[in-house]
This record gives sequence, C-alpha cells and structure tokens, in this order.
Amino acid sequence: MNINYDKELDKLKSRLTNTLSPPRLLLHVCCAPCATASLLRVLDCFDTTLYYSNDNITSDEEWNKRLAEVQRLTQIVNDGNFPLKPLRELRLVTKEKQSQLFFDVARGLEGEREGGARCTRCFEMRLTDAERYAEAHGFDFFGTTLTLSPYKNSQLLNEIGLSLQTEKVKWLPSDFKKQDGYNKSIQLCALYGIYRQHYCGCCFSHQVPET
Repeated sequence: MNINYDKELDKLKSRLTNTLSPPRLLLHVCCAPCATASLLRVLDCFDTTLYYSNDNITSDEEWNKRLAEVQRLTQIVNDGNFPLKPLRELRLVTKEKQSQLFFDVARGLEGEREGGARCTRCFEMRLTDAERYAEAHGFDFFGTTLTLSPYKNSQLLNEIGLSLQTEKVKWLPSDFKKQDGYNKSIQLCALYGIYRQHYCGCCFSHQVPET
C-alpha cells in the first residue's frame, strides 16, 4: 500500500513547530525547478542547506548550467524575493562532479528503460552521498527535491531514504509534487526566468522528457 509522504511531512512539521531552534535539513537538489516549490514546503520549519550532488549529469555544460540556476535561486531566496522567507539564510553546498561514479553504478544497465533499475541505482547513489554528508556535518534531516518531478517514483525515493537514515540523521519524508507543487514550480520558473531542462541528466536519458 502506498504511503502519503506529503502527509507524513506535514505531521513531522507539526511536531517541530514548538522546538527552540529549527532542525538542520540537508536537502539534496537535482535542479532549480524542483527546488522552487520544494523550498515552499521546508523553509518555514527547517534551517535548510541545499546539496548539489549530481554525478549523473554527464555533460559538464549541463551540470554547470543547472548549478548556476541553483545558485541564482539561492540568492533570490536570501535577497527576500521569494514567496517564503527562510528562517535562517539558505545555504548551498556543491559536491564536485565525478561522472565515473555514475557510470560505475549504471554499468550493465545502460539499456534499461527510464525509471527502471538504472534510475534506482542512481537514486541510491545520490541519496547515500547526501546521508553521509548530512551525518558528517551534524544535520538532523536529509531529503531530496527529486520527489517534486512527476517523472520520479516518490514511493521508491522515500523507501530508499528511509533505508539510509540513522540514529543521527533522519530522512525527510516528502512528495513535493502534492499540493500542486509541480505547477507551482512551473509558475516560479516563469517568474524568475529559471531554465527548465527536458531530461534527467545522464546521457542515457537525454531524449526522455523531464521537468
């Protein structure tokens, strides 16, 4: 039976409303379009840091282009030009791209359909990296903006995240596409002129429509 992870997020936030200081959240960010509406759901409750870790984006040009848009969105939020003001300054951490890590986990799965076993391995790679960074740097929660995309399996992403959480750092349940999240992301991208890519990032998905 599918779990409504959007409601799980609301339940978690309701338990955190009376905390003395906001918990620290490391939010893995795949791209600025997915970050827009995702931030609308977390900035009011968490001390948020975006984590750009995307070894699957095999084109250096594309990787840099998406990073530049995430950097610009971070500045928009911190300048007070975003619909929701952050509790603390929004920060951005960028992991150096290592494409070989992605090719290693995708080996033998190059011909898989989009959304299949290759994508599962890719999710595991990026979320494992996010959890390790979060634990090493004292974050309370880690999560991902990937659940905003209608092309991504939110149930699977949450299952992977839950399997990775530890006593020190917990998984942030989410299904950011809920509550009209995906349409809000489109509207915010239009408002700020944010580049919206049309494929996930790896060379195998290049012809597949995306966000």
